[in-house]
Amino acid sequence: MIDGGYRPATPHRSGPFSKMPLWRPLLPADIPAVSAIAAAVHPDFPEDEAVFADRQAIAPDFCFLLEIDGAPAGYILAHPYRLGTLPTLNTVLTRLPEGSDTLYIHDLALLPAARGTGAARQIVESLLLLAAPFGALSLVAVNGSVPFWTRMGFSMTDDHRLAAKLSSYEPDARYMVAPAPR
Repeated sequence: MIDGGYRPATPHRSGPFSKMPLWRPLLPADIPAVSAIAAAVHPDFPEDEAVFADRQAIAPDFCFLLEIDGAPAGYILAHPYRLGTLPTLNTVLTRLPEGSDTLYIHDLALLPAARGTGAARQIVESLLLLAAPFGALSLVAVNGSVPFWTRMGFSMTDDHRLAAKLSSYEPDARYMVAPAPR
């Protein structure tokens, strides 16, 4: 170097790998990007930024941001919860429930550029492994996503006690569960 100073190498992805999806841990600084993605992907399910920040704060090991070519392209938020129960939409939890026995997927959202890349399957398979200590992975399927979640190994459960909360999401919302590998 001409000036004799040290400059660390800048990570650079180019060529055929530059457009590959990359999941990384979600950071507090990513919350505005998560909010923007949520507004674009789930306009019928609005949530406050405080909800996204809450999930990242109470369960940072289970929240991830998807980047394509260094730009946010999706996210997944998950947290320990109680099987057979679900949080009310747009609610800050502030803490995890005692005796959690499922890893609950609060939300998976991908911008159009990320769809069809295999990124959703990749992160769901990773979360299934992370769910092993809990025994199960659970979620509420909306927007006609039941076929996708079924392909990922989830099954619908018909628990009449959840009917009122499910209908607050949308009439076709379904509670789904997948066993975690042991």
